[in-house]
Amino acid sequence: MRTWIKTLITIMALGFASPAFAAGDHYVGAGLGAYSLSNGINHDTVFGGYMILGHHFNEYFSAEIRLGGTASSGDGDAIAPQPKQRMDFVAHYIKPQIALTEELTAYALGGFAVVHGSYQAPAGARQSKTRISYAFGAGFNYQVSDDYSIDAEVTHMLGKPDNSAATINTNYRGLEANSYTAAIKYHF
Repeated sequence: MRTWIKTLITIMALGFASPAFAAGDHYVGAGLGAYSLSNGINHDTVFGGYMILGHHFNEYFSAEIRLGGTASSGDGDAIAPQPKQRMDFVAHYIKPQIALTEELTAYALGGFAVVHGSYQAPAGARQSKTRISYAFGAGFNYQVSDDYSIDAEVTHMLGKPDNSAATINTNYRGLEANSYTAAIKYHF
């Protein structure tokens, strides 16, 4: 495992294990939006969503775990069938943030994701690959009330999947994803 992933896991583990975890507030939520999936050859935009479990340690720092997935990309039509691809993921983020106004906060996301991607050529067998890699993003949070907030963000998971047209049907190497989502969160 890469050193930076080990370092990030250690920082997150220490943060959740410290007494400061009891301070602050927890939140849960759900997000929906567009996911741009690329396996290096095919690019598809599909609908997807995720659930969030997070904790605000203080006004400048939070941590989140997200569990989500996407719909399968389309089949095309009888004349030009298209390959299908989809993904499921668990993302772990640290979230530095800064208040722009009393209600509006800008934030960055940095961490890692475990992504399970699948690919099926029009006349081929379904293949899948699970990869662990970096994940990052940025967004804005609007505090609607003491209990609810709304997010809008852009994230990226994984690097270039390194598939080729000659080998994708026999040696699938995963995918990368960009997401453009909105989420609603409940704070308790």
